[in-house]
Amino acid sequence: MKYNKFFVVGSILAASLSLSSCVGDLDLQPTDPSLLTPDQFANDPAAYLEKAIGGVYLQYATYGANGDASVQGFDGGMSTFQRAMFILEEVPTDEASWIANDADYGLFQYGIIPASNTVVMGTYSRLYINIAMCNQFIQTVNKGYFNLSTPELQAKADEYIRQARILRAGAYWYAIDNFGNVPYADESVDMTVIAPQLSTNFAEGRRMVYEKVVADLEDIVAWYKQNDPNQRPAYGYVGLDVAESLLVKFYLNAEVYTGTAAWDKCYQHAEAVISRLGKGGFNQSGLCKSYFQNFCADNKKYAIGGESDVNEIIWTIPQEQTSLNPSGLGLMSYANSTFMCNAWLGDSTPDDEFTISKSEYNTKGGWKCIVARPEFVEKFSWNADYSESPDLRTSWWKTAKDGFSIENISLNQADWGQNGFIAVKYTNWSINDDGTVNEAASPEATDQLGGDYAMIRLAEIYLSAAEAALHGGGDASKALEYVNIIRNRAGLSDYPSLNLSDLQDERCRELYTEATRRSDLIRYGKWISGYSWSWKNQVAEGADFQSNFNVYPLPSTTCARNGYTQNPNY
Repeated sequence: MKYNKFFVVGSILAASLSLSSCVGDLDLQPTDPSLLTPDQFANDPAAYLEKAIGGVYLQYATYGANGDASVQGFDGGMSTFQRAMFILEEVPTDEASWIANDADYGLFQYGIIPASNTVVMGTYSRLYINIAMCNQFIQTVNKGYFNLSTPELQAKADEYIRQARILRAGAYWYAIDNFGNVPYADESVDMTVIAPQLSTNFAEGRRMVYEKVVADLEDIVAWYKQNDPNQRPAYGYVGLDVAESLLVKFYLNAEVYTGTAAWDKCYQHAEAVISRLGKGGFNQSGLCKSYFQNFCADNKKYAIGGESDVNEIIWTIPQEQTSLNPSGLGLMSYANSTFMCNAWLGDSTPDDEFTISKSEYNTKGGWKCIVARPEFVEKFSWNADYSESPDLRTSWWKTAKDGFSIENISLNQADWGQNGFIAVKYTNWSINDDGTVNEAASPEATDQLGGDYAMIRLAEIYLSAAEAALHGGGDASKALEYVNIIRNRAGLSDYPSLNLSDLQDERCRELYTEATRRSDLIRYGKWISGYSWSWKNQVAEGADFQSNFNVYPLPSTTCARNGYTQNPNY
C-alpha cells in the first residue's frame, strides 16, 4: 500500500454518526460525507477499509479532508495536530516563542492561559476530534458495516483497529500531559454519549485515564510480540514501534501523571525499541548519520517503512508535494515541516543590521513568527560572542555572526531580527550523510514543504532510556553510552560521567522544538519554579508560575456544556 493515495482520498467516515455528541462542543464538522458513508462499505470492503483508516490518519497530518478545517473558530493551520501540540508543549517554554500579535495566542508565549482562551479550546478540540475519529473507525468496523466475509478482510480490519488504538493513545498522551483530568472515551462509549470524566478528583481522574491508555498500549504491544514480533508497517503507518515508544513516553512521566514512578518499565520498553531499531546508521546506533537528515526534504527515507535501512523516525507525519508524487496527489498543510521551517524565517533588507534569506533554506515561505529564548541558546557551547558553536545541531541557526541578538528585548513580531536567535532545524534541502546539502536531490523551493514531521525519533528513546537508568530503572553505564552517542553525532566529545542535570540539558539540545519541552521541565521540577527564562510569566527576566500551571485549564465552554470538573484553581 502506498500512503499517498490512501491518505489523500481518505474521508471522514460519515455525517450520520453524531461525533459532536461524543466530543462535546468541539465544533467538529464531518467533511464531504457524500464521499464515504457506512451504507457503501459492504460494496468494496477492502477499499473502504483503506479509505476509512485514511480519514483517521488524515486528522494527524493536516487540518481536515479536502481543505476543510475540522476545528472551527480557530486558524486552520494552527489546528493541525503537530502545530497544536507545538503550541502546548513549546511556545510557553524556554525554547521557542510564537511572536505574532494575536491576543489569545500571545498569552501562550508568557505561559498565562485562562480557561476562556480560544487557543486552549482549539488545541483541546484537535485532540478530541482525533480521539473521536479513532473511536468511530473502530465502532464502524465492530458494527459490521464492512461485511468482512473472509479471514483476510478480518485480519486487515483487525490490524487497522490496532493502528487506530495506537493513534488514539498518541492523542491521549498529549491530552493527559497538558490537560490532566481529561474525559475518557474508547470504542465502548457510543458516539451519541458525552465522553465522561472518570473522577471529579483531579489526581484520581488523571491517574485513571493514564491507566486505561497504558493498559491498552500494553495489550497492543503484547499482541505484536506474540504474533508479529518483527512487524514493520508500511511507510506512514503506525505499529509495534510507535506503540512501544508511546509506552516509553507514558512511563517516563508516570510519577507526574499518577504519583508513582515507573522508571523500570520505561527502561524496559525503551530497550526493546532500541534492540529492534538500533542498527546501522551513525556508529551502528540506528540514528541517521547526520542529525539534519531527520528534518530535511526527503526525511521520509529515514522513517519506518522508508527507503533507507536506518529508521530513526519512528512515528512520522507524512507530507508530500504534489509535483513529487507519481500519483499526482499530495498531502500538504501549514503545519509540520512547513511550519517548522517557515515560521522562523524571513528575508532581511539592505537596511537591516542582520542578514537572512529564505533561499538559504530552499523555501519561498517566511513568516517571521518564532524566535529562540536566550536561556535555551546558552545550553549549547559557544565562543565568546555567541557567533559560533561546535555543536552541529546549530548549523542552520542565525546567530550573532549574522547580526542577530541573543536577547529577547520583547516578544513582539515587530522586533523580529532583533529579539532572539533563529534556531531553525527543518529545511527543504536533501541532506547527505556528512551533513552537506545535496542540491541535485532537493525539490524546488515552494511555500509549503513536502518533508515529513518526525513525531517520535529513536534519539528520544535513547535519551528516555538514559533518564530511566539514572533514576534506578536500568543499567546506568548504558545511560552514559546512549548520551555519548547523541553527543558524538552532534560533533561533541564524550561525557566522562553523567548526571541528571547533564542529561536534561542534552535532551533539550537534541529534542529542541519537538513538542517535549514543557513536559520535560515539569518532570524535572523546573517548570513552576527553580528555573526562569526570558518573559516567563510576562516578566522580562522571568518569574515563577502559579502552582496550578502544571496543567492547562479545560476549556470553560466544554466544562459548562458537558458538566466537567475544571482543573484546580482555574
